[in-house]
Amino acid sequence: MGGLLRKFLRTSVALVVLTTLLPLSETSLGQGHPPWLQMTVVQVEPTSVDEFLAAQGELSALEEEAGTSWRSVTRTAIFGDTYQFLIMSPFSDFSTFGQAVDAGPDRAAVINRIRSAITSRQTYALRATPAIDNPLPDDEEPTLMLVQFVSVLPGREEEYLRVMVDDVLPYFDEAEMHHTSGAIMLGGASGYVHVFHVENFAGLDQGSPLAQAVGVDGAQEITAKLSGVVTRIEQWLVHYLPNQSFRSDAKNEADSEPF
Repeated sequence: MGGLLRKFLRTSVALVVLTTLLPLSETSLGQGHPPWLQMTVVQVEPTSVDEFLAAQGELSALEEEAGTSWRSVTRTAIFGDTYQFLIMSPFSDFSTFGQAVDAGPDRAAVINRIRSAITSRQTYALRATPAIDNPLPDDEEPTLMLVQFVSVLPGREEEYLRVMVDDVLPYFDEAEMHHTSGAIMLGGASGYVHVFHVENFAGLDQGSPLAQAVGVDGAQEITAKLSGVVTRIEQWLVHYLPNQSFRSDAKNEADSEPF
């Protein structure tokens, strides 16, 4: 795994430095390069939640019809702001955002309904990280997920990823807890988004696979390696909304759903 890790780390550090200045072509990244992901965090007016959910279901149907390979809509579960939603979908390159799009009356009406229901919105561009991921199998539908936003001090990304790959994620793999990650490239502070799949609420009672494997003291020793590297962590529990989402039937790495 050392060679793969070194290659991934070199690529990740270069991306953090260059993506806001230079486009990344498929040729430069090679075949099967990690896909771009658009992640939007929205707060919804409490009295408009039903309308928001209905409109999101209609928008997903339109996106699927238009050829989008997958779209995930999740909602904060119990703890935190329960009127917060996370929406994710893939995109191929940034040029798509500069193209004029004929939304059509149906799509425009749905978008207007969504806009009228939300109170705030923040969108991020993420670079997926399949080299370190253990995604949910295609035949399993997401249920609960722990979503972590980790802010990393610029220039310390390599240290962070090395600890995650060598000292943290292997224990999640051994515990068969599926996980995926994305590097934040635009829209917020440099860092990563991690998604850990949990089968049900009872799964939370088992605690972290890291602490289970090495004990509390051992886990603290590992996390201490990130002192001065990680500047902030936010963690949310979210549940997947199947009626507002759709999953891909594609089997190739570029199109399959990483989250």
